[in-house]
Amino acid sequence: MVATNYLSYTDSGALYGKPGLDLLLVETALCRAVIALQGAQVLEFTARDCAPLLWLSPAARFAPGSSVRGGVPVCLPWFGENRADPSKPKHGLVRGQSWTLESDEQHEDGRVLLRLSFSHPGDEVFAPSFHCSLTIGLGAALTFDLELTNTADVAAEYSWALHSYFAVDNVDTVQVEGLSGVEYLDKTTGFSRDRLEGNLNFSGEVDRVFEQAPAEQTILTQSPIHTRSENCHTVITWNPGAELAATMADVGPHYAGFVCVEHGNAFANSWQLAAGETTGAHLELAR
Repeated sequence: MVATNYLSYTDSGALYGKPGLDLLLVETALCRAVIALQGAQVLEFTARDCAPLLWLSPAARFAPGSSVRGGVPVCLPWFGENRADPSKPKHGLVRGQSWTLESDEQHEDGRVLLRLSFSHPGDEVFAPSFHCSLTIGLGAALTFDLELTNTADVAAEYSWALHSYFAVDNVDTVQVEGLSGVEYLDKTTGFSRDRLEGNLNFSGEVDRVFEQAPAEQTILTQSPIHTRSENCHTVITWNPGAELAATMADVGPHYAGFVCVEHGNAFANSWQLAAGETTGAHLELAR
């Protein structure tokens, strides 16, 4: 791996005083970003003249095999608990695995593209083999292009989400527009079904799965955040609230600084891929 005038290699000890993970640092005239090779997880992104887009917990841990609390973890090949076997790792297996940086390039407009990949051979955790690549675009906006191939010789179901933690001024005053009229499953009430009317507010614990969700939302905070996706039909909204956050060592009192508005395909929108089939999705995040 060769450093360039926009890309350098560092680690969590150098950047955060917590050794454990190898990191990529991208600095251009357009933005600054930090990406962990483990999980292809974007930890920080700040566009020029903008407030930081993502929230990274001040209490985050950087341990091999464990997702870092904050940024944009990749949840795949299942989202949330594995419904067939809840003892399996939450949010799948790719976020705790080392990905390969396949390529990096800077376009004439200053935008940087990083392409990372991961291949799963198939095992007792998830029997079907698969290959996924994630192209991360770093410019005025943060973009993701996910491509997933079922390399198994049988059809398989995949659910996934880009688990975006957004930095906000105060969760109590944040609203999300763009989900009104959409039905959701409420995890806090045993996945009972309801319909949102008006903007979404975060009062206490919020953990909702919106199926067949619109492609665009706006997070109303001091510096509004815009999300836009293609071929992502599920939106998950989450904040643990004070009571649950107090039981989470890497969140605690910091829960008020973020909301999650995640795009992907989960539950009824999960991907059913035939043997050898490839599909993809796109997500753009910006202030």
